[in-house]
Amino acid sequence: MMSYSKVTRKGQMTIPVEYRKKYNLKEGVVVAFEETEEGLIIRPVPDIADSAGALSKYGNPKELLAYLMKAREEGFR
Repeated sequence: MMSYSKVTRKGQMTIPVEYRKKYNLKEGVVVAFEETEEGLIIRPVPDIADSAGALSKYGNPKELLAYLMKAREEGFR
């Protein structure tokens, strides 16, 4: 099945509901864009807090992610 969506002036588009349900794309989920020879691939990025598991007792995953994002913006100085 093929679905369509129109890109708005601001570069936004609506992901069809059947794909949002199938890939658990809820509000706030981060997606990655990958360009291939066949076109653009959009895939959800796993939440670091979901994958912390047993190691989460050693630190707060959300604080770690915030620290890593800040370090990336500052160029890892």
